[in-house]
This record gives sequence, structure tokens and C-alpha cells, in this order.
Amino acid sequence: MTKEELYEILDIDRPEDFQYFENLAAFLECDEEPEYEDVAELIKEVDKETLAQLIGDYFEEISDFIPESETELFTIFDNVRRSLVGMSRNCNDETTQTKLADELERFRKWYSEDSRAYLTDLGSTEDEEMTLRDALVCARLEALGGDKYQYDFSECSSYPLDEYIVSFGDMLAMGEEEQ
Repeated sequence: MTKEELYEILDIDRPEDFQYFENLAAFLECDEEPEYEDVAELIKEVDKETLAQLIGDYFEEISDFIPESETELFTIFDNVRRSLVGMSRNCNDETTQTKLADELERFRKWYSEDSRAYLTDLGSTEDEEMTLRDALVCARLEALGGDKYQYDFSECSSYPLDEYIVSFGDMLAMGEEEQ
């Protein structure tokens, strides 16, 4: 995918336009793999405080649709959110910006391409395999009165959290923000 195609998907003309929930959602839910250099350039130029807010809002939104019984998946999302928000807010040098671009792209790839969830339609008992992103879309539709499913996210818990480091100051700031 070219830089122009990426920007078209994100509905922006330049990095400074990346300031809405829909921009981040379009990136994280993108099926096509953007060029790493284009993602890194975008992250370098985006307002980091705006990005931190968008990440927090996005993860809060999608976490609402994780079934209550899936505490491990919820924990993964919460840890990734904390890490990405913390990195965004403390993105003062090129090394941190590169790490943030790496982690956003790694999450996007896992969430929208590599993860596997299994759904059983409770009306027809048909099984479906799909990405975590698509399974959470089904959960959103279910909440709006759509088909009812039984979810199996057991294969989605393989997201490596050990690389995520959140500073104590970031955790305190996020806690204050949530209150």
C-alpha cells in the first residue's frame, strides 16, 4: 500500500489531519498492510496528546464489547491501551516514536489480521472463524439486537505483553484521568 492509499483509508491529506476517532479506527482496523516507513512518518508527525486521547477512547469503546467472561482478553486490551497511551504522552524522541509506531502496527496486525476467534451462532449452531476485530464487530451487532453468539477467544490470548512497559507516573496520570 502506498502512502497515498494509507492516507485515503485514514481519510486524511497530511499527518496533522489525524485527529479523529475514525482516523485511528481506520488504521487499527485496516486489512491491508501499510508500509512501515509511512506509519513511522505518520506517528512522528501526529500530535501525541491527541493520539493518546484517541487511543484511550478507541480501547474504551472496543473493550465495552468484550464478553464479561473474557477477563484475560480484557486485561490484554487494558495493558495495551495503557502502554500505547503512555508511549504517546512520552514520545519526545525518535526512539520512542519508532517504538510507538512498532507497537501500533503490531497491535493492528494482531487485532485485524492474525488473531483467530471462533463464534457459534446460537440460532443456527453454525461455527465461524474470524479475526478478533470481526468477532468484536459481531459482539457490537449482538448488543444492538443482532444474532446471538457464543464466543471463543482462547487463541487470542497469545498477544505478547512482556514488551509493554508502563511507567508508574503514566499509571497515576491515567488513574487520575479516569476519575
